[in-house]
Amino acid sequence: MMDTSLTTRTLEQSVHDLLNDYADCLNSDQLDRWPQLFLENGKYLILPRENLEAGVDGGYWMYYTSQAMMRDRVTAIQHIIKYNKYYYRHLISNIKIKKNSDDEFGVRSNFLVTMVSYEGKFDTIISGEYRDTVLLSEGALKFKEKLVIPDTFHTPSSIVKPL
Repeated sequence: MMDTSLTTRTLEQSVHDLLNDYADCLNSDQLDRWPQLFLENGKYLILPRENLEAGVDGGYWMYYTSQAMMRDRVTAIQHIIKYNKYYYRHLISNIKIKKNSDDEFGVRSNFLVTMVSYEGKFDTIISGEYRDTVLLSEGALKFKEKLVIPDTFHTPSSIVKPL
């Protein structure tokens, strides 16, 4: 029988790899890869800090409860929604990992998302915190839930793509 547990160092590297893959698929506009980083019934939620701290149940910017919903969003972005083209850059830092069980981990990190338009205009879009629950499934880490908490309710532009 194969040991599927992770050593602390392997766990840290695996979490970093998962977060790097997450940022890379969004930064490189390979959105088809984004849902694959989640469990089939994984959740992706964006809830602004004001709503979270006020205990507001709702007011989500994005609320997906399965890979199928995420794939629908990717299809909409790629084929339906019209928006000005731009490049994203996701910077992820201060990663903290907490073991919830043998195969489930809580991960908190900070993020900063910048945007550069094709015309060269640079903007900082948003900063905030990721609160992730990741699960070891078939030897790989996947997001069970990704809660994205922007620091502010106000953004310089619409949020079209995942943060």
